[in-house]
Amino acid sequence: MRFFFLNILILFFLEAFSQDIWPPDVPLIDSVSVYDVNTGSVIISWRPCDSADVAGYKIYRSINALWQEIANVSAPNTSYIDMTAAANFHPELYRIAAYDEVGNLSPMTPENKYHNTIYVFPYLDSIQCHFVIRLSWNKYLNWEENVKEYRIYVSENFGPFTLLDVVNGNVNQYYHQNIKDKTSYCYIIRAISNNYRTSSSNKTCYFTDFPNVPTFINADYATVEDNKIVLSFTLDTLASICRYELRKSTDGINFQTITRFNKCNIKKFVYTDNDVNTKNRYYYKLVALDLCDQIRCSSNIASNIVINTWSNEELQNIISWNRYYNWLGNIDSIYLYRIIDNDTSLIFSSFDTFDTLKYDNLSNLVLNNNYIPNKFCYFVKQVEQSANPHGVKGISKSNISCTYQIPRVFIPNTFTPDGDNLNSTFKPSMVFVEKEDYCFKIFDRWGFLVFETNDITQGWNGKCGNSPCETGLYVYYLKYKTFDGTINERSGHLYLYIP
Repeated sequence: MRFFFLNILILFFLEAFSQDIWPPDVPLIDSVSVYDVNTGSVIISWRPCDSADVAGYKIYRSINALWQEIANVSAPNTSYIDMTAAANFHPELYRIAAYDEVGNLSPMTPENKYHNTIYVFPYLDSIQCHFVIRLSWNKYLNWEENVKEYRIYVSENFGPFTLLDVVNGNVNQYYHQNIKDKTSYCYIIRAISNNYRTSSSNKTCYFTDFPNVPTFINADYATVEDNKIVLSFTLDTLASICRYELRKSTDGINFQTITRFNKCNIKKFVYTDNDVNTKNRYYYKLVALDLCDQIRCSSNIASNIVINTWSNEELQNIISWNRYYNWLGNIDSIYLYRIIDNDTSLIFSSFDTFDTLKYDNLSNLVLNNNYIPNKFCYFVKQVEQSANPHGVKGISKSNISCTYQIPRVFIPNTFTPDGDNLNSTFKPSMVFVEKEDYCFKIFDRWGFLVFETNDITQGWNGKCGNSPCETGLYVYYLKYKTFDGTINERSGHLYLYIP
């Protein structure tokens, strides 16, 4: 009996010592990669465990910074698709452990040896003021052989993916240049290890919608007002680039900036240039600039009208001007105005828009008026056609230019104040003289003053006081001033005849 119990005890101890109490080796992760770019699911693959009695593997994922078991995979499977992953929104981190047939569980992948998916995200950026898409991604970690390179694949407008570029394994950022506006770009990053293992990222997409540059800037007009040049521009209110410079030139070639502004969604920009001599031409343009001060849009050039005048001895004033430069709708009509004694009148209108010269014949003024001043001023107004593509109809006025006629003075030597209204008043016939400093006197034969006036329109009616003067010789004295300030004096005899 003693030997029987002894045998039982020996068998018990032999069975106990022969039972498997050792866990399998820690399995090695081969790679983790985004499996379905549309759902963000992840495939995890690993190397078969060296332990012969491995029954399966447990998959752990970092959730809220805690490692939680998400799956139990039986051997000999060496991969698992995590359908609950969200690799489209962030990197997913994984560790695994192996267990044997009796439930012994190996340690997890070391905490500092987890494998992660690649998560890539696009940003709109710029290089030297050219728009680019900047791709940033987290590096693939913990391959023993490290990452050799990252391959960047692109799809344009949802077409097939093609290789865009390859960057070094130490890089996790890329700038996609020469991109187009209003275009959809999608990207996938693929890590390649030095042993040519691979891991693919999520798919990320970006639709380019660049800030709108102005599609137009219309120079409405450059016009002269009060010896200043007033400018108007019509702007593209849909533009997002709103940095503008107004530039000025005296030759139409070399421009200098005279003012800047930064405003969006304004339709009109009006500016008054005080630093001008309106007898000279100036050229203006408004340009839109990007952040690198590169011109993205420029207006047509606006140049003021300059008018010049001079007189000849044939009772004519000659007026010349330049055509307005340069409306998008060209010139529709031209109007020429004359100013005499602050009275403005239109003397020519709607003539050939290619005319830049006119003669103003003053003969009718001389025949129909007793007095004509010597100063004649002119300005021209030009109007744009209705064909402007932006619905603007520009109007531009020139400077005012003045000229002077040579004074003409004729003094008769006889008059007859007999009541028949013919030759009944004695006065000089004068045109193109000044009203100021005028003096006209009549003396009798004994030197007594019988008439005096400073009004250039008045004459002597032949009376001495309230009674008619005697027939006979009288002496006149005339003083008048010309346009250049010269004082002229004339005297002579006249014969008064009363029947």
